Amino acid sequence: MKQKMHCWLKNNFYIRKNSSNALINTIFIMRIFFLLLFLSIQGYGQFHKMDSLGNFYVIDYGLVWQKYYALEDKAELDKMLKSNDFTSDLEILRFTTSTMTKTYKLNATNLPEYAQHAYEAFLFIDFIGNRFRVTIKQIVFPDFVEEIYYNGRRQNTARGSLEKYILRQDGLIKRNNTNMHVLNSFDTAFSEIFDYMGGLSYE
Repeated sequence: MKQKMHCWLKNNFYIRKNSSNALINTIFIMRIFFLLLFLSIQGYGQFHKMDSLGNFYVIDYGLVWQKYYALEDKAELDKMLKSNDFTSDLEILRFTTSTMTKTYKLNATNLPEYAQHAYEAFLFIDFIGNRFRVTIKQIVFPDFVEEIYYNGRRQNTARGSLEKYILRQDGLIKRNNTNMHVLNSFDTAFSEIFDYMGGLSYE
């Protein structure tokens, strides 16, 4: 009898011990999981959306113009896109939702030299529920040649990008009057193209 009782106590001890260890391991794993989830969310917020000004955002160290609109009629939107020279290469009903734009000039005064030259950009439209989002990025000035002097010798750098002049090395926007004016001029130009095509705009 004593021997059976001893075996029962021993087995019960091991079961409780194993259950306790399993519970501790589960709690430990859950803590690690939530810690990694928290860090990934923090990293996502810091890395993907680093700065903004108007409808311009710094995403992954790149300067992006982005705006959301209410989608009222996709077929009608397709017609409006085709009728505008800036967006005429898009055919959203045939899934052509991205293109490199033709070259255009900003219609604004008191611009720095680089921004007085024609620019081109990558244009992308995607659809999210009953909204569509316009994204414009990789804005460059292909015919602008900047003269840089290094050790007394001139070096020409062609095809300057807007990011080069607007962003700091840490990815944040250089907030001086010249840059603010350039970004506001682009913001106005892009909004004038798309505002009449969509319904109510969203942040």
